[in-house]
Amino acid sequence: MAIEINKAKELVIRAGHELQETGLIARTWGNISARISKTQFVITPSGLAYDTLTPDKIVPVNIKDLSWEGDVKPSSEKGVHAAAYALRPDVDFVIHTHQDYATDMAAIAKPLNVAKIDPEAEAVLGPVVPTAGYGLSSTKTLTENVRKCIDTHKNSRAVLMRNHGTVCMGKDYDDAFNIAHVLEKVSKKKFLELAGGAAPEDTVPGYRLSNYSKIYRREIHEEYDAFYEIFDNPKVGCVIVTTAPWIRQYSAFGSRLVPCVDDIAQIIGMNIPCIRGDASPKEIAKALPGDTAAVLLKGVGAVCTAGSLDDAGAVVCVLDKGCQAGILEKAGAHPHAVSFAAGNLEHMIYVNKYSKLKDSKQKA
Repeated sequence: MAIEINKAKELVIRAGHELQETGLIARTWGNISARISKTQFVITPSGLAYDTLTPDKIVPVNIKDLSWEGDVKPSSEKGVHAAAYALRPDVDFVIHTHQDYATDMAAIAKPLNVAKIDPEAEAVLGPVVPTAGYGLSSTKTLTENVRKCIDTHKNSRAVLMRNHGTVCMGKDYDDAFNIAHVLEKVSKKKFLELAGGAAPEDTVPGYRLSNYSKIYRREIHEEYDAFYEIFDNPKVGCVIVTTAPWIRQYSAFGSRLVPCVDDIAQIIGMNIPCIRGDASPKEIAKALPGDTAAVLLKGVGAVCTAGSLDDAGAVVCVLDKGCQAGILEKAGAHPHAVSFAAGNLEHMIYVNKYSKLKDSKQKA
C-alpha cells in the first residue's frame, strides 16, 4: 500500500537521520523516497543536508515522466527510484545508499551470490544481488542500467551500482532498512573473505573513523603553524591527518590509489599519490593536488585537506572506503577502477556545481 503523503514525508526525513546515524550514508550522499500513490512518490531534495530537512523540502515526483511539484528540486537520482516503483508494485520505500562494504562489492562488478555467502540472508535480499553497469551520477545511462537489473532480477530486493552504491527496495520503512543492513552484512562477509583479516570495527571497541583523525584548522594559530605550507593554499581551511586502519593498511603498499569509488573521483580527484611516511609538511604540500585533496603517507595513513572541517571529514570518509576497494585490488579481487575520463568529469561537476551549490545553501 502507498503511504499517506504527510506520513511519507515524515518517514523520509526520519530515514535521513537514521541513515547518517548508522553510517549507511554520510552528508547528502544517497537519497530516500516513499510511494504515495500508484503514480507518485516523494523524495529527498538535491544537495540539502539531512539534518536541515523539513516536510516542505520533500518533493512529490511523478513516476511516469519524473515531473515534480513545487520549487524545490528533487534528487538527481529520482529516475532510479521511479524505476523501482514502476517495476515493483509491492515496493513502497526506497533507499539509495553509499554504504561501505556493499559499494566495495559493487566495484567488483559481479552479482553478489547471497545464497552461497549467507543462506539466511536470502529471505531478505533474494538469492542474488545484481550489479548494474556503470553510469555517471544523475544520468539516463545510470538509471537505465539500474532499471534493467530491477526488471531482470525480479526476486532481488537490492541492486549494487558499479563504483557508486546501492538501491534497497522495501515494502515499507522498516523493510528497506533491514535490506540495507543485511546487504552490508553479506557484503562485509564477502569482502573479508576476499581481503583476508578482520574489519577494524570487529576488533576495536567503540570503533569510529574520527577516532583516528588529528585536526588542524587555519583559524587556530598553533594548528596553522603545524602545516602552514599546506595552508599557504588559500582554499585550504582544514587539514586532517588520519591513521584509520584501512587507510594505513593500503598506504603500506606504497602505491598511488586508483579510485574504484566515484565518491573519491568527485571529491578528491583521480590523482591520490603515496609518498614517504616521514615526509615533511613542505613535501606533503607539494604532493597535494587540486582544491580538495589527499595524499597517502606510506605505512602511516594520509593527509586530507579541504576548505572546511566538514569537507575535510568527507575526504577522510571517502578515502577510507576507497582504500578498502584498493585492498581488494591488492588481494587479486579485481575491482574495476573509475575510468579516467568519467572520474575527471565527475570531479569537474562536483567542484563547479555541487560544491558551489552547497556553499550557497550554507550561506542562505
